[in-house]
Parts: sequence; structure tokens; C-alpha cells
Amino acid sequence: MSLTTKNVPAAIEGLVDLAIEHKASDIHFKANRPPQLRIDGAIRSVPGMPAIDANNLENMLLGLLDTRQMHVFQEEADVDIALQARQARVRVNIYQDIDCIGAAMRIIPLEVPTISQLGLPPAVNDLTHCRSGLILVTGVTGAGKSTTLAGMIDEINSREAGHIYTMEDPIEFVHTPKKSIITQREIGFSTKSFSAALRGALRADPNVLLIGEMRDTETILAALKAAETGLLVLSTLHTQSAPKTIQRILGGFDPSVQEAVRVQLANVLKAVIAQQLIPLRDGGRMAVHEIMINTLTIQEAILAGKMDDIYEYIRNGAYDGMQTMDGAILHALKASFIAPETAKKYAIDPNEMERILRGAAI
Repeated sequence: MSLTTKNVPAAIEGLVDLAIEHKASDIHFKANRPPQLRIDGAIRSVPGMPAIDANNLENMLLGLLDTRQMHVFQEEADVDIALQARQARVRVNIYQDIDCIGAAMRIIPLEVPTISQLGLPPAVNDLTHCRSGLILVTGVTGAGKSTTLAGMIDEINSREAGHIYTMEDPIEFVHTPKKSIITQREIGFSTKSFSAALRGALRADPNVLLIGEMRDTETILAALKAAETGLLVLSTLHTQSAPKTIQRILGGFDPSVQEAVRVQLANVLKAVIAQQLIPLRDGGRMAVHEIMINTLTIQEAILAGKMDDIYEYIRNGAYDGMQTMDGAILHALKASFIAPETAKKYAIDPNEMERILRGAAI
């Protein structure tokens, strides 16, 4: 457990239990409104839940912070912390609103899910056998990136006798050592930043590095360097497809160094797993994935800057374990997991999805 993790106060513990009962992913707090739950991607009110006025909400939320976290909040106007409840861990973002403070609480299961339990594609399990290189899990906030990475780390932990070293802000899933040694460091507490943690990690004899998020060019460069030295590096970005992930990484650098970074990325990248959570026909949500494996053909496209070609290579790369996001959505539709309107709403190319659906209906 992270040393910064506090137990959830009684006022919040019951809400966490309620969120778990309703299979909610998040709890939202706003001044002068009742707490609300995010269920199946939608914000919903809790019947009978009273509103919390601004003073009580501020006292409740600021009471969760220690001296260091309070300083961060005062400096940055928001702060991330982790709490421990009876049935779950809770990642909390406390932020300054226009008239008061608010918060969003993410419910994190105590038990680390397995790849099998998550229903991830076989290619994801195959990627855990990589000995080195960079694997990126991407998607919008709340797409389940951390959960997918936790499943991959658990698979490695269950199989390999090595050293897994994680850097997170804050620590979400707590991994128990199985066959591997586990080191988990929390940004702002046990290390100053992702880049600082990475520098320390390279002296800690790791086999696998998990970087919670590649937030800046310094962290990206350090991650590429670590992958070049023979480590397996896993991380996340807030991008919705493999080609956009590559463009996002390169676009963060000055044009004078982009070519050097492009060569590094093409050489160390193993895969990009883009992820969405989409509503099921009968309630709940499922993860769908775009998977790009960095084959020789895709590596050449990255080096040549031919981003538009990559999508076509992914679509034709089933033999190598690749699949497009829209292909995964269409597969879920054909299996009757989702409704046609859901397929159109979440498709990367909704016009093409609509044409496919019209063709299927004829």
C-alpha cells in the first residue's frame, strides 16, 4: 500500500459502498448538490441523497489532505490523492471550482484484475512476453487504461522472476509480489516527478517499468532511452488511435529534434493499444481496442512519416494480432453486445460505420 494512502472517512465510506453496489466508476462532488455517480458512463443522481453545502464540502475534502498535499492544492488549485476504503481504493482529484472546491473520486478494485477477467484480446497477453521495448495504452480519461496496464503487470508478475518498477500519480492498483519483486513509487511523495523516478529506476536493476503517464517531453525521452537499454516500458497517453499517438509524441518536440525522436520511437515501439469503454446493449460497459503491432512495415511508415498508411496496415494486420477500433466495434455489434446506434456513436469513422450498417441491413 502507498504510504500516502489514508483510510476513507466515515462520511465518504458509505458513498463508496453505494457506488460499488450500483457498479459506478466514479463519485462526483459539487457544492450545494447531492453527490452523483457515474454509471455506465453517465452521471446519475442518487435517490434520497442530500445536498452538501459549500462549507461542509470544503471541510470534508480539505480534511483529506496532509500538509504536503495541501501545499500542492494551494499552489496548483488541484491535487490527486489516494484513499483506502473497505471494499476499494479510491483515487481522488480535488479541484478549485468557480465558487468552491469540488472532487471526482475513481473507484479502484482492491483485487488486481487478470487479462482473462478483463477479456482483453490475445495480442495483449502476447505483448507481456516482450523482453524490451515500449508498449503504450491510450485513450481518453476513464477509458480503463490503468486497469489494462494492471492486468498486464499482473500477468508478468505471475510468470516472470524479475523486478517490476512502477511510477504513478497516485498509486492506483497495489500489486502483491508473486514471482516478481514489485517496487511502486508515488509521484510527489516517494519521488518528485516521472522523469526523476525514471532516472532512479535505471539504477534499481528493473526488468519492467510502468510509467503512469508520459506527460512531457522529458519523460518521453527518458522512457525511450529506458526502452533502448533493454527494459520493457509500459505507459499511457490520452490519444484515441495509434497514428494519433505517434503524431502526439513527435508533435511535442521541436522540429530540430523530431527526426531523432522519430528514429528512436520507430526502433523501440512494440505496440499501441488504443481503448474505449462503450455501453452494452443490456447495461454495463465493455472495452474495445485498436491494436497496432510495430511490424517492419509499420516501422518503415513511422520512419517515412506516412501516418495515413498506418491505419491501412492495421486493418490488414490480423495475422500479426492487429485490429482497428472500428473493426472491434463492428465485431461487438455482430455479437449483439452493443446496439447499432452505439456502434455509430463510438466509431472512429462514424460515416463509414453508418455505410457498413446500411449495407448489412440490405
